[in-house]
Amino acid sequence: MGANLENMYFSQAALNAWFNCPLKFRRRYVDGLYWPQVAESDPLERGRKFHLLAQSYYATGSTYVPPGDRERFRPLVEALTQFLPRTEDRKFLPEYELRMNDDGLKLLAKYDLLVVDEQTVTIYDWKTDSKPLRPAIADSPQTRLYLFLLCSLPRYFNLVPEAASMVYWNPIFPEQTLEVKYNQSKFVADRQWLQDTIGQIRKTQSFVAAEQKCRWCEYRPLCHGESLETTEAEEEQFEEIDWDEISEIAWQGVNIP
Repeated sequence: MGANLENMYFSQAALNAWFNCPLKFRRRYVDGLYWPQVAESDPLERGRKFHLLAQSYYATGSTYVPPGDRERFRPLVEALTQFLPRTEDRKFLPEYELRMNDDGLKLLAKYDLLVVDEQTVTIYDWKTDSKPLRPAIADSPQTRLYLFLLCSLPRYFNLVPEAASMVYWNPIFPEQTLEVKYNQSKFVADRQWLQDTIGQIRKTQSFVAAEQKCRWCEYRPLCHGESLETTEAEEEQFEEIDWDEISEIAWQGVNIP
């Protein structure tokens, strides 16, 4: 039985799936199908392990890396501690979940890290692709959802949009950061964009495939009866998949009442 989209809380993973391929969105969130073998790819495993190490550091101060991962991950953890040291003068909230239902606008997010000062809150998001950060990420569904949701829940964080910002960082390219400042006009525009997008999804009767992306999609066996391609050219596409998308699906489920 398909999920009731009126009851679904929309995450950045769901929004990305919709914009990448409406049929992929349907397979995952309406039909409730998920192909776990995608999570076994090396880029996603690298992301999963780094996120766990970052969570441990900001939750406890520990920089411990398991012996089998030290050669690969110790340099990344050292880069992290130099980039954003854990200090006592600020509050560090790793893997922090927020959810809201505002008159049917149902949103959720799991933030890699929130850093709370006296008057500001900064979102930190870790990327572990083997490519540098792309400027387009500043206007991505993730950026818009994460900042909007953060500023929409005064019972958790009572702050004006101008006091919020988001920073993307990749330990493989530690000298590069991408910071997004927020403001009231962006907040208003993002609310309208989210309402329009989710309204469109809920009304859709035909979920059209993005054919140009089928070759490396995990649903290719279902849609086309063909195996997922893993040639060198297609392997590059896996580097663009955020491992958070995989874990988000696991913890949010398909349909949350």
